[in-house]
Amino acid sequence: MLSKNDFIENNLIPNNDNCKDISTKLKEFLQQNIPEALNSNGEPDLTKIKNLLGLNSLSGYELKFPGKGIANALYSATIYKELQNENPTNDIAENFIIEGDNLDALKILAKAYNNKIKMIYIDPPYNTGTDDFVYNDNFRSDFDSIAKGCGLIDANGEKTKILKEMESTFKGSKTHSAWLCFMYPRLKLARDLLKDDGVIFISIDDNEQANLKLLCDEIFGEENFIACLPRITTPHRAAQEKYVSITHDYLLIYGFDPIFKNIISREYDITKVKKDNIGYYLEKDTAAILASKGQGYSQGGDYDFELYGKIYKPIDSKGNRNRWLWKKERMEKAKELGILRPTKNGGLRVQLYLDKKFDDKTNTMIDKDENLILTSLDFTRKTLEIDNTKGTEELNKIFYSNVFLYPKPTNLLKLLIQIATNPNENDIILDFFAGSGTTAHAVMAQNLADNGNRKFILVQLDEAINEKKNKTAFDFCKNELQSPNPVISNITIERIKRAKKILNSPCNFDVYKIINEPEIDIENDFLGQRNQQNPLNLITNLLLKAGEEIGGKNIQCLIENKLYKVDTNYFVINFVANDEELFNILQADKNGKIFADMYINCDIESWLNFQIKFKERLTIL
Repeated sequence: MLSKNDFIENNLIPNNDNCKDISTKLKEFLQQNIPEALNSNGEPDLTKIKNLLGLNSLSGYELKFPGKGIANALYSATIYKELQNENPTNDIAENFIIEGDNLDALKILAKAYNNKIKMIYIDPPYNTGTDDFVYNDNFRSDFDSIAKGCGLIDANGEKTKILKEMESTFKGSKTHSAWLCFMYPRLKLARDLLKDDGVIFISIDDNEQANLKLLCDEIFGEENFIACLPRITTPHRAAQEKYVSITHDYLLIYGFDPIFKNIISREYDITKVKKDNIGYYLEKDTAAILASKGQGYSQGGDYDFELYGKIYKPIDSKGNRNRWLWKKERMEKAKELGILRPTKNGGLRVQLYLDKKFDDKTNTMIDKDENLILTSLDFTRKTLEIDNTKGTEELNKIFYSNVFLYPKPTNLLKLLIQIATNPNENDIILDFFAGSGTTAHAVMAQNLADNGNRKFILVQLDEAINEKKNKTAFDFCKNELQSPNPVISNITIERIKRAKKILNSPCNFDVYKIINEPEIDIENDFLGQRNQQNPLNLITNLLLKAGEEIGGKNIQCLIENKLYKVDTNYFVINFVANDEELFNILQADKNGKIFADMYINCDIESWLNFQIKFKERLTIL
């Protein structure tokens, strides 16, 4: 067994002190993860950092709430979790469901699915003030370590006055601050997963709509706000309301694609409409093509561009260099079409048209699909059948009983899917508050309707069902599903199974639970041994850590319990001294990358020998 010191001394675990100086590392971390901590010159701003940690009194216009710094730290904190499929096979399903805390799930997906998700739909807790949140981040193991790092817990483990006041504020989890702290890290992780042309839809009601709008403006960028659409929740008047019968909630929409931003039609002065050789437009009705700070950096969009004899650089109003939203080929096509517009501050934007759009597949101007242009009141029409009563009727037909309260109807999700995704682009749709599983049902239904190949990823907390509050759901899971401890995710998974059968859908999906990674045994100074994960599960987790999507992958077993291959990459989960069979296979392919599980149980000499042989191709995960 390798000792912890052996790993560090032989550089088998990256030793950060040997890499870059601390200031460079900190600056790069802030640029990538917390850009709001930088000043206009891209340098770390101590005042802003203190503000984020809640250590200063804040001023100016911004959304501020107790615990915001801790919530931001939760977003950045490393987790030591992995996925476990109880019935793994060599063929990983294209779609999957994760049971567990969505904060952990989003972090597990972060590397492999960064900038890969086309559409996100979530229906988070509405914070009605009558129930506690099931998600309590204060009880996470990483919360204490973050609080210590921020100086909110002293060396003796005593909580400071600030932390005690913060926890008092969050007690019961019904306050606005608690809800915002809960949503903040999850939405930041969601932002990182969205593609450059991705869209997020969030269902919310009046209790937190105003706060959520400000929070999303900060995270996704106010310039990427598309609309806040009211949606009818019931066609009937509620008798218990005192003055106004509330029969709607909202869909908050943010999108990075400048063309998508024109999907919501709005009133305009007909006398100001102009026409050119492309179509009808309004002067100054343009969209940004410079990425916002929240969209991160991509080398493919970092280039200088010439237009009308002038060179344009991807630099924002504060002088920070970022990137264009488009690759150079698409920018050149836009130039040929004449739809680029210089701005007074030296930037570039794209002209929007009322009847045409700049197609992202062909880089040509095509007619808009009139059926997919919404007005701000479309979701209040009863004829769309997108209210919650339809969702309840739909679920009752599947389960023959009312096992889930206020489920969203598939018609709503199918409409959003049509608007935001392409049928045949293998678009991935994520829902990390999966609830009754409507999103997966809608993806399967819409794929059948338009012969699409969209994929879904769902995350649902394995939240215990309270027998007193929902005896119907509890009894259903206990008796019909034979669940020893009924949880909400039981219903999520069963709904998708039944919907697949009803639709006769070819869709397949895997189910994963979130478990702890092996731990380093500090007391004995040895790395902990691997838990009893199935080898196929080990490979799945190594794929995610290597930055590879897992959906649809085939795992080829080359040497059982030792060596596996996925696409052109090799994955080593075990070996013995002088393992000639394993070495010969790896040496025969000079180009394939090699990924090794860092918890391999072997002696130091064999491990060093293995590293020397394959150092240029080897990555330890």
